[in-house]
Amino acid sequence: MGSEVNGLHKRQRYSTALGSAREVMACVQVAQAMRYIETVHPAVLDRMAHVIATLARLVYRRAS
Repeated sequence: MGSEVNGLHKRQRYSTALGSAREVMACVQVAQAMRYIETVHPAVLDRMAHVIATLARLVYRRAS
């Protein structure tokens, strides 16, 4: 989705995706803490963290 638009709109789309990814991570953490789900495989959490970090770099990079 973000790759289909240009300039500021692209950054806004990545920002929305970043917020959603962070929300998903928080929901997984709460679900684990409340014991709604069992432990999530560490590789899945690492992949989620990688996606969040990638989106953060796209959103917060300096404008060129």
